[in-house]
Amino acid sequence: MFHTASSTKTTTIRTFAALSEGENVVVPLITDSLEWTLSSPPPLHQFTEPPLIVECEHLGLKPGAEVEEILESQGETITDIVGKEGWVANDPKLYEGLIPQNCEWTEFVDEKTGEWVYMDEFGQRVDAPKA
Repeated sequence: MFHTASSTKTTTIRTFAALSEGENVVVPLITDSLEWTLSSPPPLHQFTEPPLIVECEHLGLKPGAEVEEILESQGETITDIVGKEGWVANDPKLYEGLIPQNCEWTEFVDEKTGEWVYMDEFGQRVDAPKA
């Protein structure tokens, strides 16, 4: 179908929001969040190398064996053990009746007397630290 020169064009204007004079359109603040910076799909973890989570129940297989020995016997490769050099196997009897008061296990409260007890990293009692 062809239009002839005598046909007229009509223009339709639609307004979606009627704003009074002086009003502005409010644009919400859009900030890049973590969801926008991660790849899609996101990685399982944010480590360079996948961490190896170890449960201690497997130590019953070989009592007295080091964790890394058991993992290596299961075919795992150990790349780094964080904090092992600072770990000391103290006699648990040294801590009987003492309630730890800090994460370093150097400050305790005696559960019988309520007195503060201070110990070094080897479990030996020491004088209270000077403030």
